[in-house]
Amino acid sequence: MFVPVADMTCLRQGDILDGVPFPRLSSAETRVLGRLPVDLSQPTVPQLPAHTDTHRDDPRWLVAQVPVRLSYCAVISQCCDLEPRNQRITLPAFALARLIPIPAQIMEDAQRFSSLKSNKDPRVGSDPGYVNLFYVPALPELNGKEWIVDFNQTVSIPGKEFPSILRSKKLQMEDDWRVKFKIKLATCLARLTDEERAAGLEQPWVGKQKPMEFPPNK
Repeated sequence: MFVPVADMTCLRQGDILDGVPFPRLSSAETRVLGRLPVDLSQPTVPQLPAHTDTHRDDPRWLVAQVPVRLSYCAVISQCCDLEPRNQRITLPAFALARLIPIPAQIMEDAQRFSSLKSNKDPRVGSDPGYVNLFYVPALPELNGKEWIVDFNQTVSIPGKEFPSILRSKKLQMEDDWRVKFKIKLATCLARLTDEERAAGLEQPWVGKQKPMEFPPNK
């Protein structure tokens, strides 16, 4: 599934990174930080203005605390978008999906576990398998454990983290496995619903384009 020696000069779709601080964005567990005014008398429990931060000329970012877990993550942004130019990538941010342990209910069911491990082609047959999960075998680089990439657990990393993020790169997928990975990813995120198919929306641009407008003849 992975090449013997990863190219440590670039990021590719399907690359596995180590030690990514993955946030748990639960509103009940999020603490917005405040700034203690120095020129006002405060009661025992002060009324604090929110501590804000400016990002890309937007001053309304809040500074907050959330639970995070240092995790293995797989790159899900497209390879061409990650192509470095002058030691940087042009994307303002790139996306990662988290690797999680295989749930016990799958591990304990031989048929379900076999289906998961096969990483089925979701386009073929009536059984697409686990569309939202991608199986990764046990490897020394991944603590000797089996994992799954959960396509629904995602986070964005600022593009300016490149090339420092390359130090976290552990594995790089072989070309054929990268294509399998992106097909499963695309199916998870972009497959049509039964209602959309029933409505004949497989080709939504057909017959819906506006006619071209030309200047009047003189």
